[in-house]
Amino acid sequence: MATRQLPIYPTDRDLYVALSHREERAYQFLYAESFPAFRHWMLANSGSEMDAEDAFQKGLLSFLLNIETGKYQFQEETRVTTVVFEYCKRVWLTELKSARFRTKVAMPDGFDTIDSTDVATDLERLDVVNAVRQSLQQLKGDCRQLIEWFYVEELSLRDIAQRLGMKETSVKSKRYDCAEKLKAFYQQTSIQRDL
Repeated sequence: MATRQLPIYPTDRDLYVALSHREERAYQFLYAESFPAFRHWMLANSGSEMDAEDAFQKGLLSFLLNIETGKYQFQEETRVTTVVFEYCKRVWLTELKSARFRTKVAMPDGFDTIDSTDVATDLERLDVVNAVRQSLQQLKGDCRQLIEWFYVEELSLRDIAQRLGMKETSVKSKRYDCAEKLKAFYQQTSIQRDL
């Protein structure tokens, strides 16, 4: 079986441009370059292997969404891998400080299908991030906004309720429905990817 050859990006600007054009090989490169160092940092900072994967995927998704929406613009003096590391690090530090750390609502089951013991599949895990991104893009209007606010920006249900002018219990129910839609889109995307 042939091993996948990762592209080499001569400059961080080249990598940023490739990411902004949604080139899958750029995601693979970024994962391969960034995850090992982040995993090492996580294990040294009260995290497990699974925590490292979760925080990395969440931080990477946030970074990619910020590129897509224009919230993050290329900065000449800053390495893209350093920025990704900071996004992921912020996710974990927020988790540690948050009261939700112990009682946090889990992401839909479809996101937990990764075999965390098989380090050899690190590159394939980026496919999960890509599938989540594709699934998120299929959500419409309030659903997509609610999922981004809750899982990416980590707003509380109370804050989201205030933004949407809804009761907190209604937002909780809507978040569940939207997460189920996202899960269904994710499963569809995963099936198509495996064909």
